[in-house]
Amino acid sequence: MAGLTPYGWGAAILYGGIIEEIMLRLFAMSLIALILWKVFYRKNETVPVGILMASNVIAALLFAAGHLPATAVLFGELTPIVLFRCFLLNGAFGLLFGWLYRKYGIQYAMASHALLHIISKTIWTVFT
Repeated sequence: MAGLTPYGWGAAILYGGIIEEIMLRLFAMSLIALILWKVFYRKNETVPVGILMASNVIAALLFAAGHLPATAVLFGELTPIVLFRCFLLNGAFGLLFGWLYRKYGIQYAMASHALLHIISKTIWTVFT
């Protein structure tokens, strides 16, 4: 990533910050919550918090799994420790972005995800 052009930086930041959040939070997390709500709590007028939390965990796991190809490219092979690292780091941030989406709205999840990409790509560039 050290040789990433400004356009590459912009694309990486916008893809992570906007596209991933639309796919994983706005679509997947919301759809999972809707399905779980209608299957298990259809008589409730509102979605129970537990359903929202469960849908956040599932979406965070999908988010982490979506980063496996990039992790494989970065590390060369997916050993158990590399898989653990991928799911721990991406899963934790996925939970954070899901919480921001649920608590404050999609724009906060997008902004924080984009900011994370800016910080991580800057650190990567400086130290590689």
